[in-house]
This record gives sequence, C-alpha cells and structure tokens, in this order.
Amino acid sequence: MKITKSFAAIALVTFISGCTVVQTRTTAFYTPEFKTSGKIVVLAADNELNNSLEFSHYKRKFEEKLTENGYQIVQSFSEADYIALVAYGIDDGKTSIVSTPIFGQTGGGTTYSSGVVYGSGGSSSYSSSSYTMPTYGMIGSSAGSAITFTRAIALDVIDAKSTKNNIQKVYEARAKSIGSCSVIAGVFDEILEAMFKEFPGESGKTKMVEISSKGQC
Repeated sequence: MKITKSFAAIALVTFISGCTVVQTRTTAFYTPEFKTSGKIVVLAADNELNNSLEFSHYKRKFEEKLTENGYQIVQSFSEADYIALVAYGIDDGKTSIVSTPIFGQTGGGTTYSSGVVYGSGGSSSYSSSSYTMPTYGMIGSSAGSAITFTRAIALDVIDAKSTKNNIQKVYEARAKSIGSCSVIAGVFDEILEAMFKEFPGESGKTKMVEISSKGQC
C-alpha cells in the first residue's frame, strides 16, 4: 500500500509540474553596433493597434523589460535613439490524439488458496495465504484528444534615424511557445520573460527556456 501511494504521489507531482511550466523557444539576432542602452520608444508593428487598450497593456510590459535592461523609455520619435516594434499572436489550435499510459500492480501481493484434501481417514479442507513484494508497471493505455496552441511574440529594434526606404534594424527577437492555453494573455508574461532572459543573448542562437506559470490560464 505504501508503494502504491508513493507511486501515485510521484505521478501527481509530475502532472502538476507539467502544467505549471511554460516552455518557450527563443531566438535573437543583432548587429555588432547594437547597444543595450539609449532612448527607446515602443510601438506596435501593426500601426492600427497603437491605440488599442490591449496593446497599451502589453506595451507597458515591454517598457518595463527594456528599462530593466538599460534603456530609457521615451514617447516620441524626436527623442528616441531606437524604435522597438512589437507583435504578438496565437493560432487557432491543433488537435492531436494522445495516448496516456495506465499504471498499476502487475504482480505480487497477497495470494489466497483453498481446497479439500482426501486421504484414508476421509477428507479435510484447508486454506492458506502467501505474500510476495508487489510489482508495478504499465497495465494499459487510454486514448484521448488534446488541443495545443502556438503563441508567439516578436520584437524588432530599429535605428530611429532610419528612413522609410532604408530601415536599419539592429536587433530582432522571436519567442514561440506551444501549449494548452488558448489565450495569449494567459501566458504573455511567461513568454516575455523567456524572451528577455539573459538579454540580449547570443546572436543567432536558439534556446528553450522554461518559466514557472503564474496560473493565469
């Protein structure tokens, strides 16, 4: 019985851990001239979103991260050394068939036996029991469907002196996460945290970052 409880506890911890971590794949590229200092203005890559309440919410989060990493936030082009263009989104989800193993006792435990013994003096009945250490393993599986969503955030930093016909990008970062949360607001903080982990990172290197979930989804 103690072994059964321990096994169940391990399975429960594994399940909880899988649900409370957001995995994000991040990649960054930047030029030799790129600096993690200067005045920067944050804008939506899609100009139509700049006046939306949703973008205003996410804009503040980007500004906080940029400030933590050496930048001074400004609100106008005339003051800025750099322009940070932000984009984010989520797809419609993908349905997959998932096979879940079922674990249980495969052998051992208490065995009972009984019967009748016949002899010259007549017959007599008997019963006995024996115990061996139980063993555990996979006893079957169950199939079900699961929907996963791809959530992504993009950040491009361009030189504020760039012209429309000569955009001078100095930094770009991409962060993509796949999981069960169907709204980007539920995992935005974790994906953003992963994007800025060890900022600016090694140019051209892709890495997987795990961030503990704040339980919003």
